[in-house]
Amino acid sequence: MRHHWPILRTALAALVPLVIVSSIHWSAFASITPSLTLLAWLVAGVLYTQLVEYWCHRVPMHRGLPYLTHVRRNHLEHHRIFHGNNFKTRDVDELEHIVGRFWVFPVLFVAHYAALVFVLDAQALIVFLFGTVLHYLAFELSHWLTHIEDNPVDRLLARIPLVSGVRAYQIEHHRIHHEFPKVAFNFNPPYLGDRIAGHMPNLTEPLRPLGEAAFEAPEPVPTVTLEPIVEAPLWRRRLVRYGSAAAVGVAIVGAVVVAHGLLTHGKPSLPSSPEQTA
Repeated sequence: MRHHWPILRTALAALVPLVIVSSIHWSAFASITPSLTLLAWLVAGVLYTQLVEYWCHRVPMHRGLPYLTHVRRNHLEHHRIFHGNNFKTRDVDELEHIVGRFWVFPVLFVAHYAALVFVLDAQALIVFLFGTVLHYLAFELSHWLTHIEDNPVDRLLARIPLVSGVRAYQIEHHRIHHEFPKVAFNFNPPYLGDRIAGHMPNLTEPLRPLGEAAFEAPEPVPTVTLEPIVEAPLWRRRLVRYGSAAAVGVAIVGAVVVAHGLLTHGKPSLPSSPEQTA
């Protein structure tokens, strides 16, 4: 249990606020039926989280922000430990440093809920937030496995056609980031932030197969260019950088609005549900 506690704690911290939101809007949650509109909101939640992941990784974790220096220090320690031949490990004492701060996602989740509850109907809101949680869990779980040496999940994936190739690319994409931290900030396909901002690494040698060799001591990573494959236009880089920052800012404003409602009225100043207004 001690081995897996860091990833279990992180997963639970992400799921609990989703369960609470679903309970608050239980009537809407229970009546959800598949539709193209809700599918679009789900995909939007996943892709949006990819952009936020890119921004959070590149700015607070690597460049640093005031009042968030501990986040940067924690991430730099992750890079210091999982580097070179220690990219994968079985050391229990190092496992704590694979995952990020477990409270970061719940704080951002609640802030986004506080903002979006004013502009989305309950079903769209739940599905969008489900998409954000889905992407976050996929990121944390696959990132966890990437740094766990000789884990059974990757041994299984190595036997599945197509999936094996996607996973091999994902591992190599992240390994390159650990060697050259100026590229490959996204972790999961389709690496949306990296592609838009032009930070996809340029592999000049074939990927190592995801098989027996993938679980031995890592060989030197393929040679990569330190510059992006194609320099993205300035407007695209600014779109990712400032657009993601603006989204986080909107979420913070939403949290302030709810906090103001709690302080002045003793309860959140949220809009009434359809059942309450009926």
